[in-house]
Amino acid sequence: KTLNKGFKMNLINKSLISIVFFGFVASNSYAEKIILYTEEFPPFNMTEKGKITGVSTEVVQAVMKNGGISYEIQSYPWARTYKLAQKGKNSFIYSISRRTKREKLFKWIGIIVPTVQSVFSLKERDIIIKKLDDMKQYSIGTTREDARETFLVNKGFDIKNFQRTSGDDSYFNNYKKLKVGRIDLWPMPDAVAFHFVKKAGDNPGKMIKKVFTFEEMSKGGYYLAASLSVPDNTVNKIRKSLEDFKATTDYKKILSNWGL
Repeated sequence: KTLNKGFKMNLINKSLISIVFFGFVASNSYAEKIILYTEEFPPFNMTEKGKITGVSTEVVQAVMKNGGISYEIQSYPWARTYKLAQKGKNSFIYSISRRTKREKLFKWIGIIVPTVQSVFSLKERDIIIKKLDDMKQYSIGTTREDARETFLVNKGFDIKNFQRTSGDDSYFNNYKKLKVGRIDLWPMPDAVAFHFVKKAGDNPGKMIKKVFTFEEMSKGGYYLAASLSVPDNTVNKIRKSLEDFKATTDYKKILSNWGL
């Protein structure tokens, strides 16, 4: 009887160990590698010499490192990145604008970088935009499903009237269209617009001018967000790491190095 009792106790102990072990694994799903989806959107995120870099990328990498998070970054054209990031229990996305239409599609971690959103024209053009609706009389170059296109559609603009582009070079291609007169207006974040003008070998101060600022879009900044299936403990861990990092001088140094 004593042997039988000891055997039963051994089985119970093993069962308890198994329950604790699997419970520990389940509660620590953040230990699994997460996938950070992004796009070619310099200077926030971009690929240079086969390496994904940019101001947002540097911030996100620091947040993951400080939080002890295993991760991988993958860059695709925006429309694909946007769809992929909504799938999978370990899927994240950056740099993304937080909009009403997107609010329930993601778990929002927090702002990683500030931004100013504007509308540009060629400096030589006599274009004056005093209010949003004034843009409707001009040809507008947008990138398929990006924040500025979505914003304008939500404000009553007809998407059929946009000159839409997609793919890795969509933003640069819109600038080239602006230069040759195929579009009149180019909605872009200021930092991104200046980057592409310089990339083309042009002087932003001489080539383009800001004709309107999206005040509503310029509040806040670009976010890091997670798919709805990412466990809350993972979201909270990364959110805490982001909040802690933004309070450091290292965070301010990254922004300063990229002119933000």
